[in-house]
Amino acid sequence: MKLTPHEKTILELISKHPDIVNNPSARKLIAKQYGFTEKTLRNRIGDLKKYGVLNNDYTKSTSQKFHSNETNIIKIIPLLWNKRTSIIKNLFIVSIITIFFVFSIPKTYTSSALLMPPTSETGSGSIMGALSNLPFGGLMTQTNDESLSILAILKSRTLFEKVIKRFNLMEFYHAPNIDKALIALSNNTAFNVKEEGTISISVDVATDWFHPDESEIKAKTLCTDMAIYFAEQLDLLNKSLKTEQASFHREFIGERYRKNLVDLKKAEDSLQVFQEKHKMVALTEQTSATIEAAAVLKAQMLSNEVKLGVMLGVLNHNHPDIENIKKENSELSKKMNELEYGTGVINYKKSNLFPVLADVPKLGIELIRLKREVEIQNTLFVFLTQQYEEAKIKEAKDTPTVQILDYPQIPHQKSAPKRVLILIICLSISMFANILFILYRSELKI
Repeated sequence: MKLTPHEKTILELISKHPDIVNNPSARKLIAKQYGFTEKTLRNRIGDLKKYGVLNNDYTKSTSQKFHSNETNIIKIIPLLWNKRTSIIKNLFIVSIITIFFVFSIPKTYTSSALLMPPTSETGSGSIMGALSNLPFGGLMTQTNDESLSILAILKSRTLFEKVIKRFNLMEFYHAPNIDKALIALSNNTAFNVKEEGTISISVDVATDWFHPDESEIKAKTLCTDMAIYFAEQLDLLNKSLKTEQASFHREFIGERYRKNLVDLKKAEDSLQVFQEKHKMVALTEQTSATIEAAAVLKAQMLSNEVKLGVMLGVLNHNHPDIENIKKENSELSKKMNELEYGTGVINYKKSNLFPVLADVPKLGIELIRLKREVEIQNTLFVFLTQQYEEAKIKEAKDTPTVQILDYPQIPHQKSAPKRVLILIICLSISMFANILFILYRSELKI
């Protein structure tokens, strides 16, 4: 029989809520929920019964599906109550086995050390400190945190192999080779940088299965000694690396220092040769004197020209006074040329105390460059001398690089295993397994 869409909707509601067929309260609640009246829903259910679509078997099967879970749960509770003796017995056996297990498994003891990392030496005497005083020196970043380098040393193969050889850990870990021992040691150590910037070293050592008291004492002592050894060897390795770095730094600075002595001597000799060649005692004063001498000569020449003009108007051209003035002007002109261009006298530039005016700009620039080179090499000499002495002091310095804030102590409490947690987990698993087994045996499906 073909049903209308409305009747199909009512049939779906009945399949979801079978109680609405015979329960007026449930029917009223569902009708209100889906926008029907209780009367409309009741009439539609009656029509479905007339059509034969809704019969008692359908209602019964649907009701059985709806109440199946509730029925099973109700049956499970008394079933488990009847099997309580078996459940308790099994839990007791599991508890005994678990307790025996947790007291037999190895205990792990942990010893820790807390270190204060060193700070980078970036004071005023170091290269970075000196360079920071120069222009744009602030663009060069500096850091005082060496935590990362300390962690790198702690995790290095070099330090791990030292620890393995010192405490014969290949035999302790039953490792066939050094690589297996390195993995075992890495799994039992932890190095962390805390928020305050300090570094922690933690070493775990486990006892044997079914261990006696002597095994626990050995584990406690071994983890403490290993933590102390890690801290000591860290300081030695870090100190060795810093000494090696200081030695390389000292050699580099020393080589540059010796080269600077040669360069400074060359610059000073070049300046000396230039001053001797050009009689450059004081260029500014010498140039002023030359200009004054040239001005005097020029004034005398102008004065003679005036006298000559006057004499030519009243005297004969061959008059001795006129000849004397002409000869005087000729000599003055030669002297003027000598001052301006250095010509007219053999080796004038080498013998004259005054610089040639035409050469003054060129000589001035060359003199400035030579003096600047001397000043640069002299400044570099002062800087390198300071650095060289500081490098020698650092190379010879033998102070601790790492400060131990908290020394490792022998642990009194184990760090593992968590016995109570293991017992709770085992009992929970046993309880769940018992319930499943009882349900399986009773062929009851949830």
